Amino acid sequence: MKTPILLTGMHRSGGSWVAKMIEGGGGVVHVNEPFNRRHPPGLTPGILHVPPPLAYQHVGAHNEAEHLDGFRNMLELRYDLVAELRTNHSVYDLAKAAKYLTAFTYGRARGMRTLIDDPYMVFAAEWLADRLDCRVVMLVRHPAGIVSSLKRIGAGWADNLPDIAAQPELIGRYLRAYIDDIVRAAHEPLDPIEHGSLLWLLIHSAIAQQLDRHPEFILVRYEDLAMDPENGFRELYRRLDLPWTARAEKTVREGSMAGPAARNNPWGRVGLGRTAYQPMDSKANAWAWRRRLAADEANAVIEATRPVAERFYGADELALERAHVA
Repeated sequence: MKTPILLTGMHRSGGSWVAKMIEGGGGVVHVNEPFNRRHPPGLTPGILHVPPPLAYQHVGAHNEAEHLDGFRNMLELRYDLVAELRTNHSVYDLAKAAKYLTAFTYGRARGMRTLIDDPYMVFAAEWLADRLDCRVVMLVRHPAGIVSSLKRIGAGWADNLPDIAAQPELIGRYLRAYIDDIVRAAHEPLDPIEHGSLLWLLIHSAIAQQLDRHPEFILVRYEDLAMDPENGFRELYRRLDLPWTARAEKTVREGSMAGPAARNNPWGRVGLGRTAYQPMDSKANAWAWRRRLAADEANAVIEATRPVAERFYGADELALERAHVA
């Protein structure tokens, strides 16, 4: 099996867009968010046959037995059609099953690499690297950019902090310093600014710890890819040992340099996945939170996340006087 790739980070970091730009080169089979608990009931066992996870489920030695076979089969592109048909039956589910059965079969025959795009595997990344030889890409995005997006999409992520609080092994390995904040926030009504900032802080603190333990992990910032997509993705392809082809370059151009109408078009989504991306003007989107968040909101996010944000962003990018500009 060729080395699989895991692209992870926090949700709303632009992972689906980045994955589609990587898929565009033609050397990988892209699997979109197989660990997302909001996918059909029982997940999609044809793709990943494991127990339904919590949000940001931690996988490690404590629960390896119930995850190892499912993850190994997915990374080896072994689709379990029988398990899928026993669980999911809607027209959408059947179309998705046909898509992935075809992609897995084709990919195995061609010896293609598996590309997993899933923010909810951020606390499984070390296990996947150590146990199943995954090449890990950690994608980070400015805290105000993510919180701006969380505020816009509503309360669908309200269970994230309670689910993290319900995992003692996760807290013990990555988040011991924040246990009081986690317990408090898990029992409060959702506040997009305060709770989104805490969620960013928790996840990116864990990303920093993983990068320290695994210097071979690849760190990429959403803003760097968005501001200079051709050079950014060319370098990412190189680091992943993927050929930068004319097809890859065309995909990046079309997916990163579209006009605003493409992003506002409800039919502009690429792929069957409910988390599918839309072509966009990535440069315009890179720092769009500066127009979307009020000054006091942006400043609150930056101050709350600063202890970890300084690991990934410079002083000018976190300067409060620049947080709210036209």
